[in-house]
Amino acid sequence: MNSLISKLRIFLKRYMPKVYNSTLPLRNFLYKKIYLKKSDINIIETFEEFAPNVSGDVDLKIENTIYNIKNFTSSLDSLINLQEEIIQLNNLAENSDTELSTLLQEYGSDKKALQYDLIYSKIFNEIKDFTLLIEIGIGTNNEDILSNMSKFGKPGASLRAFRDYLQTVEIVGLEYDKTVLFEEAGIKTFYYDQNDNECVESFSNKYFELADILIDDGLHSLVANINSINLASKILKPEGYLIIEDISLKSVQIYITVFKLVENLFTFNLYTNNSSVIAVLKKISQK
Repeated sequence: MNSLISKLRIFLKRYMPKVYNSTLPLRNFLYKKIYLKKSDINIIETFEEFAPNVSGDVDLKIENTIYNIKNFTSSLDSLINLQEEIIQLNNLAENSDTELSTLLQEYGSDKKALQYDLIYSKIFNEIKDFTLLIEIGIGTNNEDILSNMSKFGKPGASLRAFRDYLQTVEIVGLEYDKTVLFEEAGIKTFYYDQNDNECVESFSNKYFELADILIDDGLHSLVANINSINLASKILKPEGYLIIEDISLKSVQIYITVFKLVENLFTFNLYTNNSSVIAVLKKISQK
């Protein structure tokens, strides 16, 4: 069953991207019904920072802890304005570069199906003296690893498309699954764990203010993305770009909160294909 669903998902992404991007509610429903499983956890102990610091009935404390988790971000809206325009990716289509789109599709990247190629066409044309692009998440087929592409994905697809399109730009891929690391003309890849602060620190030192673009197409989780903002603040050149792909539509407010916390370092814009959100952060020159 899982194999069939993966094949269908990839087919829709590649050949019917408009259908794929417009069926998010149905895909979420099926995911919850087929993939999710119940587990027993201690709510108060596991989510201690959200638990009320009171004595009283345990069931009421659990109920309030869950309430705090679910409403934390929306409640911040009364303190911080979390309303930001989210631009339709279709609005960028007029200036898109079909060469990049074709390369992404030929190598098997889903960036074309998700319309992210429109963002990259725009940004690539804006960068002067473009020398280094780094992407977190080159893709793994190992289904035991979180955020995998299933066995039907193609590791390194977007790296190769970017290499062929940009030609003179150095391309670096960072990946958790060591078995898919590779090196070939114009591309180097390295082991990287987005949740490991030592990895963040190591690559911050290695590429300090050398990168024009950092793409986060890795774990697609909040803490990992925050760590990428930390990494980007160190390794990007002034006016360099951090692109965070595949933000859930249900998580947009918490991400806006995070982005507003670093407004002294980055400006940001949000774009959507109606299936997910892609964030574009631009590092502010401090000169």
